[in-house]
Amino acid sequence: MQFLLRAAFVVCCGVCLSACGGGSGNSGSTSASTSPVTLAAGSSMTMKADSSVNVPAGTIVTAPNGTVVTISGSSDTVITQAGAVVTVPASATGPANDVVTTGQASGSGLSTSALSVTSLAGSATTNLQPADGTGAAAVFWGGGHLATDAPGNIILSDRGSLRKVTPSGVVTTLATQFSWDGVAVDPSGNIYGAGNALAIAGPSGTFAALLQEFSVSGTYQQLFANWESAAKNPSVGEGGLVMDSKGALFLADVVNNRIVKFNVGSNTWAVFAGSGTSGNQDGVGTAATFTLNVQSDLAIDSNDNLYVRSVDAVRKIAPDGTVTTVASRLPTSGTIAVDKAGNIYTSGTLVIDRIASDGSVVSYPFTNTTDFITSLVTDSSGNLYAGTRGFGAQIFKITFPSD
Repeated sequence: MQFLLRAAFVVCCGVCLSACGGGSGNSGSTSASTSPVTLAAGSSMTMKADSSVNVPAGTIVTAPNGTVVTISGSSDTVITQAGAVVTVPASATGPANDVVTTGQASGSGLSTSALSVTSLAGSATTNLQPADGTGAAAVFWGGGHLATDAPGNIILSDRGSLRKVTPSGVVTTLATQFSWDGVAVDPSGNIYGAGNALAIAGPSGTFAALLQEFSVSGTYQQLFANWESAAKNPSVGEGGLVMDSKGALFLADVVNNRIVKFNVGSNTWAVFAGSGTSGNQDGVGTAATFTLNVQSDLAIDSNDNLYVRSVDAVRKIAPDGTVTTVASRLPTSGTIAVDKAGNIYTSGTLVIDRIASDGSVVSYPFTNTTDFITSLVTDSSGNLYAGTRGFGAQIFKITFPSD
């Protein structure tokens, strides 16, 4: 599978690998005992362990697992394995400011290591006529949000319905009424959802936002009915939803570029962060700005820090409302998840990015499906799951290699 690396990530903490000059341009192999070499146009090299080589744009990296990466940007880093073949075409005569390495990279880059991906549930060939079942016998429409409960079940919204996937891949539909979009689960197993309803029919088509609860006993109730409304906008009230350790719900209000906090016990809500104006300005509370769209999502860590996947960036919101940028210039929009170790996961086109606690970003090619990832979630054991949308909507379980 070929993968095109277009541009380097810019990590806001400033941790980033840069290319180094010097060395020979002869064909051969690299050694851990030598400094990084520069590979000349028209030559190739087989990588050894703990080695690096400087190359220009246009370089092709073929990993031992068959993954092929073509570098087309500058100041990029490709993290690969010993035995990978690095080829610089004769036409690649630009500056050698990209790096290919088999060492432990301390900054950002693209890994050629293969992810371990298994399909937990969902048909690979159709998303029509959603159906319950086990594994590939189940059919999802796809495109909804994912959450996990304490036993490790995946709860997801699926074209307005609420569905559950067990760790063994058994899919059941919990509710088909009302509109389910963002979903969150409390420690007792009660499920909360963000959505809306058509409040006024007719030319104005006014939609009213609401939250809803589906209890462990199977009862349903509306919460915060009509907390927001908009004419001719069926996306009002939709977005990623998470719950903190105190039971408060947070919504990525994608229509209004803000994060809204709901206190279920007191039936009150307030804007937690974001002025409502599009932007990527850090700050405290409403002094900050976000650029959100229908793909924007939320995640929360064990310390109640929120993570927002806005357009081109990952933002962090501390419990006191302080907004900072974790990583910027990420490709387009995507979803987001965080594991118990504090690693952040986000997705792009055929790629999953892992952002470590030091701010470094490593990208892993995700080539197991032609569908696109619409949601990510981790469970209490640290497993990562991805939901997709396309001709075959599936739930995948993902395990990362140790580069």
